[in-house]
Amino acid sequence: MNKRKSMKDKRFKVLGGILAVLITGVLILTLSLDGIIKSEIEENGSRLLQTQVTVDNVSISPFSGSGSIEGFTVENPDKFSDRPAISIQQASIKIDIGTLLSDKIVVEEITVKSPQLYFEQQGFGANLKTLNDNMNLSSKSSSETALIIEHLLVESGQVTVSTDIERKRTTSATIESFELDGIGKDGSNTIQQSVQQVIKPLLEHAIAEAIKGGVVDQLENKVRDLLQN
Repeated sequence: MNKRKSMKDKRFKVLGGILAVLITGVLILTLSLDGIIKSEIEENGSRLLQTQVTVDNVSISPFSGSGSIEGFTVENPDKFSDRPAISIQQASIKIDIGTLLSDKIVVEEITVKSPQLYFEQQGFGANLKTLNDNMNLSSKSSSETALIIEHLLVESGQVTVSTDIERKRTTSATIESFELDGIGKDGSNTIQQSVQQVIKPLLEHAIAEAIKGGVVDQLENKVRDLLQN
């Protein structure tokens, strides 16, 4: 009896040890995956927009590839206020896990929920136009890794407009929801180019709303001229 009990105890210990190793491995994999994605977003985003991009938290399942990105912030470019230009509290994401270690990463879906943008005009400059121009300047940089985003949904957000044309004033406008499919689908897009194709339409929508609904009628042409220079 004692010998049988001893054998069972040993089996339980072995099984317990295996489970502990597996759980530890999953935790390490999850933390590594989250950390890698967070770093990639911050590094590539900051390089692309030429301003600081930060993310509070990334949580992606190493099994399903589904998860969330929280606290995505794009700081204002130089010479503008210290208020963030873009703030996204949460975005959901689904990644094809099998592609993460390949030279062609596939993101199946991104849903950006209620983005907040701050349109700031000072003198002859506008912050969102500056960010847009920065992307055009830096999009030439090369990367060996391609990024495909199969579907992007941006749910209705808001742009706050601050302008000092004629006099200081602040107002806000709604950014309508929009969708994009097949970003980088030919497989030739670098990570930065695909990120550009996500952020650029968001900036363009915000600028359009700033002109259309966020700036009073008598300033509309002046703001449009400013952005088109």
